Amino acid sequence: MKKFLMILLLGMVSVSAWADDVDELERLLGTEADVKITLGSGMLGLANLFTKDDPEAQAVLSGLKDLTINVFELKDETANDDVSDWVSNKVKKLAKNGVEEIVKVVDGKERVHILARVEGQSLVDLSIIVYEPGDEFVYIKMDGFIDVANLKQVTGNFDIDIDGLSMNL
Repeated sequence: MKKFLMILLLGMVSVSAWADDVDELERLLGTEADVKITLGSGMLGLANLFTKDDPEAQAVLSGLKDLTINVFELKDETANDDVSDWVSNKVKKLAKNGVEEIVKVVDGKERVHILARVEGQSLVDLSIIVYEPGDEFVYIKMDGFIDVANLKQVTGNFDIDIDGLSMNL
């Protein structure tokens, strides 16, 4: 019973911290997210049922406990310094909690960060932060295990173009 209560408490703290992050982003950006997608374990389980004929999708979904996506369309660069500071502080805070920065791309003011705990061949609690001043801010959080071999399926819709070098992850 104590173990269950501790897990429940940790889950509540995690959800609360995530909600605080989104609230702070909305304050800094001066707008609510234009796209908000939140899939908890129930919805992910349902999605898993609908993908029985797709082993690649099943492999990706099976380890996830929670998926949250927030996309903010930005009209101008008024909060650029504050948002850049928020991103830097978030990356540092995650690093202090054992999360590794797997990918970092800085091109002028544009920034991409992919962070996760690495456990063997799995990534745990993956976070993706993409900030393009005057364009958009994307914050994705995936709680659970993601097998590195299946990462291509998770990121299949992310196109990256860096100075003419195109990658479709």
